[in-house]
Amino acid sequence: MSNPSYSYPNSTDLAPGRGNEKTNHLALTPDIRKEEQPEKTRILIIEDSDDHSELLLRQLRKSHLDRHVKIIADGAEAWDFLEHKCRVQELVAIFLDLHLPSLDGIVLLRQIREHPRLKDLSVVVISSSENPADRAECLRLRVSAFVSKPVSFSTFSKSVADVFHSNETRQLTRPE
Repeated sequence: MSNPSYSYPNSTDLAPGRGNEKTNHLALTPDIRKEEQPEKTRILIIEDSDDHSELLLRQLRKSHLDRHVKIIADGAEAWDFLEHKCRVQELVAIFLDLHLPSLDGIVLLRQIREHPRLKDLSVVVISSSENPADRAECLRLRVSAFVSKPVSFSTFSKSVADVFHSNETRQLTRPE
């Protein structure tokens, strides 16, 4: 069974008080999209843990980068989105977990790097993997950063700043 994807078109979707009573976490709103028109997504989070996704969203919000964020919890679904449903020219960064259902994060990263339209996207790997081979393979596949979980705000902020400053023509702050 596939986990649903989530879309955050703007920061009002993450307003305080919209949390789940049981967990007191931010409520995730199911993604509703028109299949015939690609979605506007500036940041893609590919992460199967709701807790880690929420942490990343909070850190993006603190950096005022929470507009047009999409979360996908499954590797195969993420590949389908990237290949068929995403406006690649508007995508600024991908935050990728390595341990995903359906399609492993490193396999997904290889597919991204081999695809002519996707190969130059900025990818930040955020993983709990302590395997040196995983880190080495990610670096070989030209990730912008490899951040180990648990993610501290300062480490995450530096990775985000590095990604956005290295690609000034695709900044999130540009007008819609």
